[in-house]
Amino acid sequence: MNAGRLLSVENLDVDFGVYRGRSRVLNGISFNVDKGEKLGLVGETGCGKTTTLRALMRVLDPNARCSGKILYTIAGQDKDIYAMNAAEMLHLRRTEMSMIFQDPTSALNPVFTVGEQISSVIRANLVAKQESFSKNSVTEKAVKALADVFLPDPERILESYPFQLSGGMRQRICIAMSVATERNLLLADEPGTSLDVTIQDQILRLINTLVETKGMSFILVSHSLGVVRKTSDRICIMYGGTIVESARTADLFASPRHPYTRALLACVPKLGGAGIAEGIPGEMVNYINPPAGCRFHPRCTQAFRACREIQPRPVALGDGHAVSCHLYATGS
Repeated sequence: MNAGRLLSVENLDVDFGVYRGRSRVLNGISFNVDKGEKLGLVGETGCGKTTTLRALMRVLDPNARCSGKILYTIAGQDKDIYAMNAAEMLHLRRTEMSMIFQDPTSALNPVFTVGEQISSVIRANLVAKQESFSKNSVTEKAVKALADVFLPDPERILESYPFQLSGGMRQRICIAMSVATERNLLLADEPGTSLDVTIQDQILRLINTLVETKGMSFILVSHSLGVVRKTSDRICIMYGGTIVESARTADLFASPRHPYTRALLACVPKLGGAGIAEGIPGEMVNYINPPAGCRFHPRCTQAFRACREIQPRPVALGDGHAVSCHLYATGS
């Protein structure tokens, strides 16, 4: 299915300057995405999933500081995203990568119509690829993009301003802008947040179809294990700015290894009504003063001395399954 590597993230750290010092959010995360592969990033709210996507697009806040490498493969050559100049990065965003942001209100400009904003994305893509176009052809592409995300009367919506539309419609417009032109990598940050359950399922099916038919790679951020189970080939479990486990989707659900992964799966409600999930005790990581060693150890029932002192490194368990846990590093 895959035809080589498209994206490689190596030891990525991201911290932010805040009033009390530096907020150390991402802590040495590494993962790969192959061409045509669908990857899910899963974890609790505040674990660094959105920060990871924004780092890939290089759209972090000005107070952010990054280290590590993000290598993107273009024409068989690995290009370090953070070594690119502004023009190279702009070209990459216009032709290779697109992102569906979680908050449609901040992603859309309130003083331009929907049509103006979608058309500008399409024109930028065509200009960057040095393809000819006309005003009518751009409008046709914009109408098709809105129709593809199940928006009724797309011609009328093109003339509307974002504030004239509901939150769910604005979210679908953001999705339409991301899939209106062909890209090799689609990043989606909770694309169904503002949608009702039926439309969310339709949108996820649409994105899945687009990814498969166009041979795109796809990174989906979600806190819903059910969503990523249906849409991802492989899953990375994040906790406190670290990736604690990664595996093929079927393998992860069949045999979760990290204590956090097991606790997360135990929180999923059972249709059979087998009791009420208790949740995971404790609080999320304080990024200004994160715990030493494994960031999950204050909430882990299996933690021992090494967990409190040494950050665990990924341990390969075979068949693409890896876990960052001292239980496996010590042969337990």
